[in-house]
Amino acid sequence: MKEVIALKGKNVLLWFLSIFFLLWALIGLTATWMSIFFLIPAILFNPLTAGILKNKYHFRSRWWISLCAVLAPVIAFAAGMPTTPTPTSTSQQSASSAIVSSEPAESNPAVSSAPSSSPVSIRPAAASPASGKKLKVHYIDVGQGDSEFLELPNGQCMLIDAGIAEKGPTVVSYIKDLGHNKIDYLIATHPHADHIGGMTDVISTFTIGQMYMPQTSSTDTPTTKTYEGLISAVKSKGIPVHRAKAGVTILMSGNLSANLIAPCGTNYHDLNQYSAVMMLQYGDNKFLFTGDAGATSESEITTDVKADVLKVGHHGSSTATSQAFLNKVKPKYAIIEVGTGNSYGHPTAQTLSRLQSVGATIYRTDKDGTIIFTSDSHTITIDKKASTTKEQASPTTGKVTTGSVAAAVGGSITSKAPSTGNDNTIVYITDTGKKYHTAGCRTLKKSKHAITLKEAKARGYTPCGICHPPE
Repeated sequence: MKEVIALKGKNVLLWFLSIFFLLWALIGLTATWMSIFFLIPAILFNPLTAGILKNKYHFRSRWWISLCAVLAPVIAFAAGMPTTPTPTSTSQQSASSAIVSSEPAESNPAVSSAPSSSPVSIRPAAASPASGKKLKVHYIDVGQGDSEFLELPNGQCMLIDAGIAEKGPTVVSYIKDLGHNKIDYLIATHPHADHIGGMTDVISTFTIGQMYMPQTSSTDTPTTKTYEGLISAVKSKGIPVHRAKAGVTILMSGNLSANLIAPCGTNYHDLNQYSAVMMLQYGDNKFLFTGDAGATSESEITTDVKADVLKVGHHGSSTATSQAFLNKVKPKYAIIEVGTGNSYGHPTAQTLSRLQSVGATIYRTDKDGTIIFTSDSHTITIDKKASTTKEQASPTTGKVTTGSVAAAVGGSITSKAPSTGNDNTIVYITDTGKKYHTAGCRTLKKSKHAITLKEAKARGYTPCGICHPPE
């Protein structure tokens, strides 16, 4: 009786093992064809097939045969599994700290609990620009904030920032009026409300291809409603999010490329320094976008930053656009996105003075409205939409009229003080006198302070009779 019970128990175990390995073989086929080898132990352990082999072929399984039958498919299955690494998961973190980790993995998405995307080193396929196609860069007037919309010559488009929340509808309408219903590349330079506030409206309105955001350290991650609203919108649409940092290539197709060159570090304790800085190149023309990156981030950039057009950092604050950085960029044109009469004093006289010192032609959204730069890969054309003032400076030596201005980028641009300046022209005052002067006036030997022409006049200064500054 005991032998019968033992035999029945052994058969139950063999049936269990046989079915187990059979299921493993079938399920494993979805991962690798090597799992078919699990049919060997499934057959050997099956009591029916074992009986047939024993009675017909006098084959009796031994313990070492059973062991080999199990080990062989296990080894084959392990060897056949895909070796491509998967992105590091950070889904245990909350939405309020979605941009996290001071040293994240290369493939770690910026939004931890959003659907993970492919590693940032893998770029989505993009067509090359067709001959004669033009690049258009729209510096949208969103008041005291940033928003740049790029119509790329390969048929794609990109949006960098979207101003404050109240300007979201403005950005949406502007892009819609251009005939777009999809944004291929969306970049949130850093989590400040005047850059990401309007992005929730953008995400809810348009189809988004890829998104790039910087990762802050856990102590720097904001908990504002604006930031959490953006994270929620990203999650709800399942947008692929990549970490924005130096060395990431967003786009490279023919003579068109978009590369991130900052941030280079972590743990800044200043959200502005996390700003994604991008160099866009189309043929001979280069455009540099800096977000709110300050002198700290600027000093860490090691790649070539020479560009024809500079989006001035942090709305013209004195803490950004350092002289050392400007000497490397040497921009021919500088765009300041700033609100009229803002309480921050942007742009500062120091920044305007630095820009003039490198011969840059300055455009401002508070004075010029939305500014559009067009490139055919060799020549840049400037047009102002809803402009309220005259041209601030002539980008060419010839006569300039309000509207579009064409200039060969390869040529040199000489910045000369006009005989009649506008309110943004930089002049200089001394500690004691009541006159304002040009930079080279001989009366500035003892003291010299940069100031805008408008402010000089408001404070009662009059033009110097020696150097004859603009009036």
